[in-house]
Amino acid sequence: MKTMIAVPCMDQVQTEFCQSLFNLQRVGNVYAKLLQSSLLVKSRTDLALMAVQEKADYVLWIDSDMIFPDTLLIDLMKDIEDGKKDIVAGVCHMRREPYKPVLWSKLRQGLTAFENESENLVDYPRDGLFEVEGCGFGCIMMKTEVISAVRDKYSDLFGHLPGYGEDLSFCIRARGCGYRIWVDPKVQVGHKSSIIVDDSVFQAFRKKLPGIDLR
Repeated sequence: MKTMIAVPCMDQVQTEFCQSLFNLQRVGNVYAKLLQSSLLVKSRTDLALMAVQEKADYVLWIDSDMIFPDTLLIDLMKDIEDGKKDIVAGVCHMRREPYKPVLWSKLRQGLTAFENESENLVDYPRDGLFEVEGCGFGCIMMKTEVISAVRDKYSDLFGHLPGYGEDLSFCIRARGCGYRIWVDPKVQVGHKSSIIVDDSVFQAFRKKLPGIDLR
C-alpha cells in the first residue's frame, strides 16, 4: 500500500504544518511531495500526475497552512478501506471571517458562473461520515484511480470551471465520473492564520453575530 502526501505550496511553509507532518502516524509506504508554485492549478495538477506515474494507491492532499492530528492519515485510510469509499475529507474552515466550513451540500455547474447553484453546509452531521457535493482540498484523501478517471474523461483535472476554484472544479468533475465525496466529522483540521481557525473559532463567531445565514 503506497500513499503520496501531496502538498502544494508557495515560497514558505508554516512551522506548525511541518510539526504536524513530522508527527503524522503512518501505515504502509508513505512519502510526501511538496511542490512550490505560484499557480495552484499547476502544482495540484503536477502532484496528481506524479501520484499516477509513481503508482501510488492513495493521495492525501494537505495544504501547507493546515495543522492536523497525528492520526489523520490512519483515520482517513480507515474510512476509505473499511467504509469502501473513494474520497474522504476532514473538516477545514475558511481562514477569515466568517470562518465557515469549506463544505458544500449543493454544487451545481450552470452554463455560466451566474447560473451556478451552490450552498455551504454549515450545520453538518457530527455522528458519522456524511456526503457532500464539494469541499476544499485543505485535507482530503482519495484513491489515485479517481485522478486517472477524471483525467481520462475530462483531460483537465483542476482547471477552473466558471465561478469555481480548482478544488471545487475537481469535485464537480469527480462526481461527473460517478464518485461520491464523503467527510469524516471526527477529523478536525486547523487552518493557520493569525490564529488557528477550527470549529471552535467558527462557533464563537456565530455566537457573536447570531441570525446571519451563512449558507
